[in-house]
Amino acid sequence: MSPTPERSDLPGRQPPLRRVTANVLTDLGWLSGVFNLPPYQSLIDFLAPGVQVIKFTGVRLPNTVDEIPFVALRREAVRLIEPTLNDELVEASGSVGRTTPREVACLLPGGRLRGTLEVLVNVRVSDFLRQQASLIVMRRCILAPYGESTESPKARQLGTVVVNLASAIGVAEWEWSG
Repeated sequence: MSPTPERSDLPGRQPPLRRVTANVLTDLGWLSGVFNLPPYQSLIDFLAPGVQVIKFTGVRLPNTVDEIPFVALRREAVRLIEPTLNDELVEASGSVGRTTPREVACLLPGGRLRGTLEVLVNVRVSDFLRQQASLIVMRRCILAPYGESTESPKARQLGTVVVNLASAIGVAEWEWSG
């Protein structure tokens, strides 16, 4: 009788995962925790359309210190995701063409998110958005409640944000004026 060959799909033989810490905006407020991704998978690919439940570990709820080991987030409950580490793998590498930065505002139920969206050259923002599955990545953002300026103490600076378009009221090109 020959020994059983090693199998990589047996329990305890999981491939190493890359920890992506993030803040996630939901109707509860900002949750913080970790997404565990394969080493070379982008965060956008991990959040791929069709995935209705997003695995989130080490979760802290708003205004608490307790940590919940695991929360299965419903895709439609997620408004924004802010990766908190400098992570070059937010978007898949090898873009589909040259892009140009456009200033946009995402209109959300709780306020407006202003930032920069990379849009394909010679494509209108509205046409670009129609081509997106359900998520866009904005950079150098400010989230401010309606009626508050970007300098308000209630405004929040965000480096990179993944926006769930299903939870946005709309997206508009926007001139920066405070």
